[in-house]
Amino acid sequence: MSELINKNRRGFLSRLSKPIQNISDESEATLRDAPRPPHAVDEALFCRLCDGCEKCRDACPNSVIEIESELARLNLDYNECSLCEECVKACPTGALHTSIDVNISLRPIFSKGCDNYLQLECNQCESGCPFSAITVEDGELPVLNSELCVGCGQCRSSCYVGAISMQFIA
Repeated sequence: MSELINKNRRGFLSRLSKPIQNISDESEATLRDAPRPPHAVDEALFCRLCDGCEKCRDACPNSVIEIESELARLNLDYNECSLCEECVKACPTGALHTSIDVNISLRPIFSKGCDNYLQLECNQCESGCPFSAITVEDGELPVLNSELCVGCGQCRSSCYVGAISMQFIA
């Protein structure tokens, strides 16, 4: 009996010493219920680990993290995520972990009020994107490369006419 307990304890402790792994097969990933802070683990695990302690919210210099239903979520309505990782450093539970790729589950939507679309030369969203996920051609709406976009909202903040909104994608 004591040998069984030791094996279980050893296995448990060895799992704790390994970094959290990103799910490589997207079919195994749980769909997000809300936009989460950068480096959030899979949604099912996030919901178990995040205890709503508010440390990530307090550490965020841009004040874009809210606690809703005792879980951290990102709100980019009034600011952008600068991807500074202060929330990750402050998270005591591992719900936010640097081994996880940044994917905020928000994507920009470009409206027809875009200056470039209205024949006024503008490429502020393209130059504001830190991942070069946006391309702008004269007289057209900006085009998003979804594979490069992490959903930080920096393009939205750089648009001085407010032609970009952020849409949640599960």
